Amino acid sequence: MPLVPSTENSLLVRTSFVDPAAWTDALTAVRTKSQDGFVAAVDVLDDRAWEKADWEQVRSAALAAQEHAAVLFIADDQALVADFPLLVIDLSEAKNRPFRCVASELWGVDNNLNIANMDYSEFAEATDQDGVFRGFD
Repeated sequence: MPLVPSTENSLLVRTSFVDPAAWTDALTAVRTKSQDGFVAAVDVLDDRAWEKADWEQVRSAALAAQEHAAVLFIADDQALVADFPLLVIDLSEAKNRPFRCVASELWGVDNNLNIANMDYSEFAEATDQDGVFRGFD
């Protein structure tokens, strides 16, 4: 696996290259400001070297970077569908299992976890029956 850059921002790593239009739409959703003006601070890794990499491989590479955020996001095959449920990976605690977050709510996960305003479990426990975080009620 290739190296990932050291960054204080969360990484959004593309591992699926099956639908370029869906990827473009997912990026647009991630980069769109919320109603309150918040946006996810992500650095995008769009490199075919990551194609079909599993989340454990991406997590290991991110942890090997000199500097990394508290969380990373993966755009895999499952993420490139309606609402773009991106995979969310905790870089702070290995025991925390991944969950999915729709792209339009990614800003909340990114912003709150990287400033330690909320815990990973608060988002993971607020997922729906499909394991997708769609925002708080």
